[in-house]
Amino acid sequence: MRLYVVRHGESRGNLAGTLQGSRVDEPLSPRGVKQAEALSARLAPEPIDAVFASPMVRARQTAEILNAPHRAPVAIDPDLVELDWGVWCGQLLTEGLERDVASLRARWRAGELEVSPGGGESPVAAGRRAARFLERLRGTRKDHVLVVAHGRFNRILMATLLGRPLSRMDEIRQRNGSLSTFDWNGDGTVTPGFLDDVAHIPADLRSIAGGSDSLK
Repeated sequence: MRLYVVRHGESRGNLAGTLQGSRVDEPLSPRGVKQAEALSARLAPEPIDAVFASPMVRARQTAEILNAPHRAPVAIDPDLVELDWGVWCGQLLTEGLERDVASLRARWRAGELEVSPGGGESPVAAGRRAARFLERLRGTRKDHVLVVAHGRFNRILMATLLGRPLSRMDEIRQRNGSLSTFDWNGDGTVTPGFLDDVAHIPADLRSIAGGSDSLK
């Protein structure tokens, strides 16, 4: 099975500098639409035969644009929603919040993966969602599967797929409209291809993220 893992195009929340998480459901920005269109052109020759997308509007819009050349069946999967950042959801990424997010991520990298933002979700909890999704994916019997989700969740999903501890999830960056590919035989054998590739997006259409890299 070839997996194409995509982070949604830039959303209006990304553009505004908001930490969205699973509680802020903003549509794509005009630039995000163009990012998705650029990736759609890149993926058009690929024989995609199934699409799975987060129910959040920014992911669903991206999936619709990417799927236009393929008209593959689309499954909206609630396990693909973004990490719940708790009380931080919807807040502007000020310098203070960037520091708080960076501090939490440092604890995650140190192995404190049960720690969550206030009222939010831990990487371990999100990892259970990722594992459930991959288990269902094994039973699809599809050969070229497109998965459209979110920056933080994709990192957790890819770490789970690769059999890495979640403390290593930040090793793969996730930019808006990026493509990562994997050949997976359904068990523990996974071969990465592209990782966070944005070669299809012209430089003037790439999103600018800041601070602690929390939007990247």
